[in-house]
Parts: sequence; structure tokens; C-alpha cells
Amino acid sequence: MQTNQKIGRTIGFLLLIIIALGIPSVIFRGLSSSLVNSSDFLSLVSENAMEMRIAVLLDIIVSALWIAVAAVVFPYLKKFNNQLALAYMAIWSVYFGIIIFSNISHLSLISLSQEFETMGQLNSEYFTLVGRLKVDDYFWAHFFGIMLYASAAFIFYYFLFHKRYVPRFLSLWGMIAISIVFVACWLNIFEVDISFHFFSQNGLHMIILMGWLVAKGFSEPKAP
Repeated sequence: MQTNQKIGRTIGFLLLIIIALGIPSVIFRGLSSSLVNSSDFLSLVSENAMEMRIAVLLDIIVSALWIAVAAVVFPYLKKFNNQLALAYMAIWSVYFGIIIFSNISHLSLISLSQEFETMGQLNSEYFTLVGRLKVDDYFWAHFFGIMLYASAAFIFYYFLFHKRYVPRFLSLWGMIAISIVFVACWLNIFEVDISFHFFSQNGLHMIILMGWLVAKGFSEPKAP
């Protein structure tokens, strides 16, 4: 159906924007382990405050776009399974709240770094400790946000798998990829050292799915 194709392409273009804004958001965030472990950690945060504020803005925009994707999917998912659709929207709503909290933690870190610069080296160890705790606040909230994102994405791919709006290998790949992300987050929480590839493999799937949706949109639904 033409309407299905347009809806699929709309989701594809939203994913394209999410990817386009998400990459600079990660780059501008700048909260790498090398930065946090640096002896002049807070000074570096203060120097990069503008880039970090841009990262916060982009992250919130990206999260709002995920809510937009969820809103587009919701009527289709509701016809498929009403309870699943409600759970899907609830998960995205909690996800957005966690994203706001995590970015508040980052903005608080920037304010702390500027206060540190104003006071010079006075109580530098205390400021550094509080700053690192702020980074921990951001990352723990970030991991929980990713787990919620993974849960919602799994529902979406499960829906696509059953309705066959995209080739089944894409939706099955998505369920596997996002499950790996979910497990990787829990491994991080239990301080298990894991490769970045546990997360990056989902990015590859998202790019391919986005390309398919932009080019093809949703196919006409088929009986399971």
C-alpha cells in the first residue's frame, strides 16, 4: 500500500536525522576515559563547555526524534497488539525522562568546572572528586537509558518481524543486535570489561535499516 510505503519512508528519514545528529552529539560530548582521568580534568571540561552544551542539545533533539518515531509506529503497533503498543510508548517516555536527567548531570558538571576555574586550585581534589561523580551520574543514567531504548527497539523489530513490513532478516538481525546491546549494558553495570563492538554492531544494523526504509518504505503486510 502507498500509505505504508510513505510511513516507512518517514521513519527512515527520521532515523537518518537521528544518525546525522547523534554522531556529532557523541563527538562533542567529550567524556572519554582519557579526559576524566586527566590531572586537569575540570579545566578541560571548562575549555570544552560550548561543545558539550551543543552535545546536550543534540542529544535531547535526538531523543525527541525517537519519541516522534514511536508516535508514528504506535497506531500500527496498536492494531497488532494494544498492550504491546502501550508498553512501547511507556518505555520511550521513561527513556526520555532518563535522557533529560543524564544531560542535567552533564550540565551540572560544566557548572562545577566553571566554579573550579573561578576558585583556582583551592579544594581542587574535592572539585575533581565531585566532577568524577557527576560523570558517573551521567554514564549510569546513560546505560539505563540505552537498556530502555533496547527494550523499545526489540518490540519494534518483533512487530516488523511478524508483519513483514521489511525483509525478515532485517528485523531478526535487529532483535539480535539490540539484545546484544541490552546484555552489554548489564555487563558494564557489573564492571565486566567488554568491547565497544558490542554496541557498534547495532549502529551498522540501524544504518542498513534506515537505508532500506528510505529507499523502499514499508512493504504491504503479509500474513504470518
